[in-house]
Amino acid sequence: MKKTLKRILFLQLPRLENSTDGEEENLPLAGFYLSHSMKRAETDCDYTFIFLKPDEETLDDAHLIEVITDWSPDVICATLYLWNVEHSLGILKRVKARHPKIVIICGGPEAAPDHPFLFKDPIADALVIGEGEGVLPEILKAFQDGGRPDYKQVAWKVNEGYSFGKDDAPVLDLKESLPPADDPVWRPDADGMAYMETGRGCPMRCSYCRYPQMRRKPVFLDAEEVLKRIRILKRRGASQIRFIDPTFNANPAFKQILEGIKIINKDHQIRFFAELHADALDQKAITDLAEAGFAEVEVGVQSRDKDVLRLIHRPISIEKLESNVRLMTEAGIRVTVDLMYGLPEQRLEDVMSSFKWARKFKKVHIQCMQTLLLPGTELRELKDRWKINANDRPPYEVRSTGSLSPEDICLIEDLLNRKQAGECMTRRFVGCRLPDLFRERVEVSLESFARDGVIKGKTSKRALIFQGQNLYLQRSGILNVVRRAISEEPNMLWQFVIRPEEEEPLDLLKEMISEIRKFPTHWLDHFAHASCWERIAARRILVLLKRNRSYSHEWIQAAETLLEAHFY
Repeated sequence: MKKTLKRILFLQLPRLENSTDGEEENLPLAGFYLSHSMKRAETDCDYTFIFLKPDEETLDDAHLIEVITDWSPDVICATLYLWNVEHSLGILKRVKARHPKIVIICGGPEAAPDHPFLFKDPIADALVIGEGEGVLPEILKAFQDGGRPDYKQVAWKVNEGYSFGKDDAPVLDLKESLPPADDPVWRPDADGMAYMETGRGCPMRCSYCRYPQMRRKPVFLDAEEVLKRIRILKRRGASQIRFIDPTFNANPAFKQILEGIKIINKDHQIRFFAELHADALDQKAITDLAEAGFAEVEVGVQSRDKDVLRLIHRPISIEKLESNVRLMTEAGIRVTVDLMYGLPEQRLEDVMSSFKWARKFKKVHIQCMQTLLLPGTELRELKDRWKINANDRPPYEVRSTGSLSPEDICLIEDLLNRKQAGECMTRRFVGCRLPDLFRERVEVSLESFARDGVIKGKTSKRALIFQGQNLYLQRSGILNVVRRAISEEPNMLWQFVIRPEEEEPLDLLKEMISEIRKFPTHWLDHFAHASCWERIAARRILVLLKRNRSYSHEWIQAAETLLEAHFY
């Protein structure tokens, strides 16, 4: 009997951060593209497309699963990134256990044949490697009518494993893949930020990157189409547009696009952002970038060692790049220079000299990133050649190479943490005001918890506050709450906040730290301390002091030092 699949949920979980400045960016472009591909396909099924709302994206797992099951989708299409792959698979497994008939299709950058765990626990009914717009309609038709397309880019669940096809899947032109310029999905967010893709694929063949593996031949929108989309976004209130192309000036129509933007944006209503191959620019292009309203550009340097650049297939003229970086800053463009450490044959001296070189530029932001051994990349395939040792769980950070020891990595990390603020660094652990305290704050009644075992709250970033006298004597109850919280919601970010009436023994904090360390680490922990800073980012202890109480400076400093040694 024919099965009708009508309700499709596009699931893209956000990257959780400890920041309290605003919500994380999580624009589900993949879902927009895929839903458009279903609208374009010739089908007799009237599909309903479902996306998570911003307030639903911030729910903890229990509440999010309730939302999903209440919707009763027929299909879930999940986009997997390194920051959400483990979390997404956990959610999908629990949803599938409740509703076995739901069809689960996964794709995204994490979908790669050499993935360390994606294929070991067969949660998805189908996995798509690379672009999905050309194959999703056929995949859904196969689940409805039978007869699977035999594509090598699609892995079908077979018993307790997966089977790949043999033929090349169709690849759409970029204009076909994107929803049309006037589609309602193209609009700025509440802050006026809009995103635009003008090219797919990259002419660079960097061994650590997935772009060259996912599409061998780049494709681009022409200047007329790009400018049409910019005009519409401007009418819809965009004040910022970020081009998400890996190399914006790789577009053959780059110069025509700049000329058009100068006309559209002559009132400088919009600020533009893009990643550029900087040494390929000339003086006129730099002048045009500034006149068009490009406020910031990102420039990949990675290393100044020509042998390292040769090994990662990234040819760069350092002299030309250096000259163009200066010209861009002089033109008023903020330049972010990307450096990397942990590349093949890269030595400590190269990393340090590259960092020193980048610092000599005025008004340049330096972004020094640890090499990640991403699934589906040439670097991962050749890791043994370069004696690369990396974490096999996301974000796959390189811990050492044949030319960089673990101690070298630690020295680099120490330099970076002194020279540039850490992304998840807690500003203060102890104080009457804690600037990093989460918005959702739940006062915990240990008596109520002992009675019903319920931890209140619903978001994925939550502060549990324990207040009162003699908290050390109540440590057993506090530890029970900590244990239950992390056990039931291991994917979310927790803050366990002590709010004492008076100075408590530091042993209370030490026992809480010991309890937290019993649990497996969170993705954010790996990202934060980059494998040599053994501090915890995802679950933290804070001490919120009362203003009308007296605490000694020595006790405050001792508590701050203790917590800073264990948490990021």
